[in-house]
Amino acid sequence: MEKRIILALVLSLLVLFLYQQLVVPWVSPPPAKKVSSDKDAPEDARRLEGSTHAIKQEEPISAHRYAEETVTAETPLYKAVFSSKGGGVKSWVLKNYKEDLKQTSSNVEMITAVLDEYPFEDRLIKDVVSSVRQAHDEVVYFKPSRTNISLSPGQKEEFVFTWQSPDGIGIEKKYAISANAYSIQVETTVSNTSSNPFEGRLATGIASSIKFLQKRGGTYHKGPVLYSDGNILTKDIKQGSEMLTGKIGWAGLEEMYFISALIPKKIENAKWSSITAGDLVKIEAAIPLNLTPGASASIGYTAYIGPKEMDILKAQGVHLDDSINYGWFPLGRTLNKAMAKPMHAAMNFLYSYIHNYGLVIILLTVVIKILFHPLTKKGLDSMKEMQRIQPQVVTLREKYKDDKEKMNRELMDLYKRYSINPLGGCLPMVLQIPVFIALYNVLSTSMELRHAPFAFWLYDLSAKDPYYVTPILMGATMLIQQKMTPSAMDPAQAKMMLIMPVVFTFMFLSFPSGLVIYWLVNNVLSIAQQYYIQKTTK
Repeated sequence: MEKRIILALVLSLLVLFLYQQLVVPWVSPPPAKKVSSDKDAPEDARRLEGSTHAIKQEEPISAHRYAEETVTAETPLYKAVFSSKGGGVKSWVLKNYKEDLKQTSSNVEMITAVLDEYPFEDRLIKDVVSSVRQAHDEVVYFKPSRTNISLSPGQKEEFVFTWQSPDGIGIEKKYAISANAYSIQVETTVSNTSSNPFEGRLATGIASSIKFLQKRGGTYHKGPVLYSDGNILTKDIKQGSEMLTGKIGWAGLEEMYFISALIPKKIENAKWSSITAGDLVKIEAAIPLNLTPGASASIGYTAYIGPKEMDILKAQGVHLDDSINYGWFPLGRTLNKAMAKPMHAAMNFLYSYIHNYGLVIILLTVVIKILFHPLTKKGLDSMKEMQRIQPQVVTLREKYKDDKEKMNRELMDLYKRYSINPLGGCLPMVLQIPVFIALYNVLSTSMELRHAPFAFWLYDLSAKDPYYVTPILMGATMLIQQKMTPSAMDPAQAKMMLIMPVVFTFMFLSFPSGLVIYWLVNNVLSIAQQYYIQKTTK
């Protein structure tokens, strides 16, 4: 029984690693739940509203075009360029993050002007009734209140984009930026100064080039993500559009380490949609406007454009930290975060005192080992007892090999006689597996480990060991630990199990060095622990 469980556990871990490395990169993430596609609606229902002779249409309000003007805003955290075209964000470069570790590496670009549509660009759409549908689209060109902003730590500034149409519709779009935050506050006010009522929508959202979004690689989800009705939902990138339903707390575009998100504040009854067309992917909110003459309406939201660092995301107060993807096993962002998030928080807490994530990983491993010491000792003691009675087990199996029922009864009597639980050596291991998986996911996906140095040749804990020293040491310690662990397996099976350290060593060659350090330190501590238990147990 024991050897079967041990073999099953080892094979389960092997499947976990192989799946993560070989299968996940080729599997598209599941589409978001609670999403209904407009493709499912009948064609006539999508085209017609009202009678067959009166078609309610979308027509952008007439806009006086200006030459594009820009506002450059520079803070200690980023350098951004805002465009008068829709009041969108044309460029956003993070100052504290590099594309790679080379000295000549450029800073991480979150937004680049490669599309016809900018993120957070506004479009004002007027509803009209006509027998012929018109399909032209014209964005609003604003006038900026200033052109350059430079903030020192602690400073805050505001600037405004304004626009007035010949039809009497005015828009004021106010940006409030802070030197100490990756988030910016946006408030757009639409005013009707005409003598006629206005019915329409203000559309805004987050857009990106698909190639640009995917250029940093990685095996985790890239594309639309949203927080709806208390759940994180992701959508794979595919051509077409989908309406997003539910109470949306925030929506955005993500990659493994960075996210751009729109967090609504004064947005009610908005129609959210996810759209992919060609190389463009975006999430858009269309806010209905019904303005009588002299009336106005304000729409406010927070735009977050930055890293997926847990403490920074948590400070937004809208569960934006749930966007951190802690892996696929067992249920990705849902169940896994129950274990992984506390582990992540503990890692960051230790880092506040020890400013080296390599040392933090070692200390965290030691703490976990101490906490599980009673379980480990109980398991090793049970395995030693099983090893002690193994000759009697072999005798009974041989004696009653033709009578399985009788053999099982005799084995149970033997275990009772020596007060041994045949599962006692494995249950402590099973209880530790969720903790291991949580730590594995934290070390594999944490933004904090990206380009974080440890010591000597390990300059990036999120990248593999360039000289494969730690994976080879890990394999050697795994072999030593296996030799020291009491086993009830027969010699032939024990020799077959010796292949596992070799297999794990080859798998760990491409794993993040931070994860390999954890496993190596865990093995060394396990060897010391087993030596101590064996010496002190009679």
